[in-house]
Amino acid sequence: MKKLTMLLVLLLYVTIGTAQQLYIEAGKTVSSFDYHNNQDQTLDNLQSTTHSFMALGYKDQLFIKKLKGSLGIAYAGYGAIGSDNVVGNFMEWDVNYLEFNAGLDYEMFNIKKAVIYIKGTTSAGFLVNGNQTLNNKVINLKKVADFNKTVFNLGIGLGFSHPISENLSFYAQYMYRKSLTLKSGTVNNADLEELKIISHNLSFGLLINISDKF
Repeated sequence: MKKLTMLLVLLLYVTIGTAQQLYIEAGKTVSSFDYHNNQDQTLDNLQSTTHSFMALGYKDQLFIKKLKGSLGIAYAGYGAIGSDNVVGNFMEWDVNYLEFNAGLDYEMFNIKKAVIYIKGTTSAGFLVNGNQTLNNKVINLKKVADFNKTVFNLGIGLGFSHPISENLSFYAQYMYRKSLTLKSGTVNNADLEELKIISHNLSFGLLINISDKF
């Protein structure tokens, strides 16, 4: 957590000097895993779990009035729970990533002062900590190469923002995100498993206009 705090402070320091808007965001993630074994079979009893996340970053107008770009950092949790009816295994995953993300917002239309926008994001995540429970055994995922590597996510969603004052706005948004493959074999390898993280994010945040203050 000390490293996360230092990174957040550093991002805040850079943001204050350059950004038009600072955003602070928190919410819930409902996540699961998209798993296929070497016979393209899935785990039938793999269920989603709920986790929290928080994010901080900055946003600025790009090229045209309705298009905004953002850069930020987030601390996000993911996981899944399931069982294998064939051999009777119980499985649970709980992982936390530090993510660096970039996004584009496009304002579709206004309802009085409110703005409805569509959003696209990409991010790179690094495992902070994580565990897998297999029956009565707990595995530290920091020692598992499939999880302890850079995870790239792509996302798309919809948001709503409304000004509270001249320099402060409130927003809510939904994002659907899917990672690139965490685990995969090759045509020369009998292990052709695939593993991806799928998540649904619902978040609330504040936009602070700081461009006129510095």
